[in-house]
Amino acid sequence: MALWAALTVTIVASVALGYRQYSPAAIWNAIFSFDGSESSVVITTLRLPRALLAPLVGAALGVAGVLTQTLARNRIASPDTLGINGGAALAVVASSVWFGVGSIAGMSMAAISGALATSLLVFGVAASSGGFSPIRIVLVGVTVGGLGYSIVQIILTTNEAQLKELLFWLTGSFADRRIAFALGGAPVVLAGLSVAWMLAQPLDALQADDTTAANLGVPLAVVRWAGFLTISLLTGASVCMAGPVGFVGFVVPHVARRFVGLNHRRLIVTSALIGAIYATAADILARFIIYPAEAPVGAITSTVGGVVLLVLLKRRAA
Repeated sequence: MALWAALTVTIVASVALGYRQYSPAAIWNAIFSFDGSESSVVITTLRLPRALLAPLVGAALGVAGVLTQTLARNRIASPDTLGINGGAALAVVASSVWFGVGSIAGMSMAAISGALATSLLVFGVAASSGGFSPIRIVLVGVTVGGLGYSIVQIILTTNEAQLKELLFWLTGSFADRRIAFALGGAPVVLAGLSVAWMLAQPLDALQADDTTAANLGVPLAVVRWAGFLTISLLTGASVCMAGPVGFVGFVVPHVARRFVGLNHRRLIVTSALIGAIYATAADILARFIIYPAEAPVGAITSTVGGVVLLVLLKRRAA
């Protein structure tokens, strides 16, 4: 209940706070008694879409992070460190620049396809090099992710007309996004969260090793394929809606485990809620950290994620 209350507060704060502050009464009137005033237009066309996008993206990336870390058996794995965010971003940029894809459905399909192709490539290369070694998976993922972002930079450098439009999006942002992105992405995110919930029990067994999981009756190939697809749905939808918002899928599972432990049924729900709160709070902070200008939310989450990663690596080395 505390997390649900915190999420409600952050969503209301997201609508209320910014360059101009709005009272709860003004928000209520704008949503339910729209009168065409400046405040009503700002609230309904600018504030409300990002207040819906942020928790959707945060929940998607939080749960995607749980699945990634379990499948990789590595607590520093995430859609970012495995290059999945980068693969989804590359697919969106390439489809937009080369094929003129601009519809929400087209961008969503490109992002999901790019995320799935990247996840299969990373796990496939790692497996062919001697099994699902946790360290090898991350090394391959970092390499593939770096390659993906390098190709994105090449594409944008040779297409200056779309450079400014896509550059801010590539840092991860909820600003200036139409509510249609939230409405279009919500069904994909809900589908991904539902599949993740159904995978909870086999994922509990998969935390050990393949032999133990197989002896417990877990169909390893089916669970992995379903896991890859779910990660791709969640990551692809989030990239389509807001660009690659960095390290949410890395930080959130670590926080969630401190609340509920390793049971995936509780972990998935808790990660979704914490991810939604975290992304929304980061979006609010992004509006004030360089006020009156606005920072990309991806810069905020990547900074926090980088610090957490350094702390974890230091603890492992100790």
